[in-house]
Amino acid sequence: MKKIMTLFTLFITILTLISCTSTKNADIVTTMFPQYDFARQIVGNKMTVSLLLPPGVEVHTYEATSKDLVAIEESKLFIYTSLEIDTWIKDPTTLGGDETVVMNLSEYYILEDHDYHEEPEAIEDEGEHEHDDELHFWVDPVIAMQLLDAILEKIVEIDPLNEDFYRTNAATYHQELEELHLSFDQFMLNGFMDSDIFFAGHNALGLFGERYHLHIESLFESFKPDADLTSSELISFTEIIKQANVHVLFVEELAEPKAADQIISELAKDQYSLIILELHGYHNITKEEMEDGVRYADLLERNIEFIQQALNFND
Repeated sequence: MKKIMTLFTLFITILTLISCTSTKNADIVTTMFPQYDFARQIVGNKMTVSLLLPPGVEVHTYEATSKDLVAIEESKLFIYTSLEIDTWIKDPTTLGGDETVVMNLSEYYILEDHDYHEEPEAIEDEGEHEHDDELHFWVDPVIAMQLLDAILEKIVEIDPLNEDFYRTNAATYHQELEELHLSFDQFMLNGFMDSDIFFAGHNALGLFGERYHLHIESLFESFKPDADLTSSELISFTEIIKQANVHVLFVEELAEPKAADQIISELAKDQYSLIILELHGYHNITKEEMEDGVRYADLLERNIEFIQQALNFND
């Protein structure tokens, strides 16, 4: 009898794991990590939140499946990043069911000129904004707070009975993001304004750099960081690093840093030390990070710590 119960328990456990990992159906469906994290921090255990993008998958190459479209149709709230990021969305008016609220996250922030002591701007539903780096608008913590607040209002719209619970959770997370923002802002004010850091690959953190008056210099914008460098490219990039006297090189998340490793090996021939640190663009996280419950705030804090390490190293 005991053996039968054990087998039954194991069978139920397997079924539960399969149901949790194979379905994306949820009350709130999202296309990218930032809005997934903001929504789940707000709703807690009151609603379910899913991320269409599988862990470790690059957002720019993702294509929605028929199951994804069904999950969106059955959801109460669908949050996508933008038509420029979620290129598989051709006509957002065709997405979702009759009761689904569809939210284009890129319409819910305002980017304004800011000085070194700016407080987070007030949220507005929609704004007209033209900026070279706005494709990756969520990397600016001040904008992230606006997005968090906007998602809160949509969640209250679909579930007003738990409004107080949602507002409390959102306020707590908003405060955590604001404290990180203000702390790093003060750090930059203390002698690090207009500093340079070097990035191996395409720099998605332009708005982050502008927010804190930090110059993020990309060694190769169009080159894939997981590809091999040619001899001439290797010589060029190592010379740039030597001339700038840089000893920390940043790489993007979810990419094998082949190019950076080549540069390190080449520099080592001249006894020039270079360390690699990750500068996360928040597009997506790894399976391990997902299982560990990593949040946007955790990635922001890690980015700040790594940048401080680099700037103090070069100081």
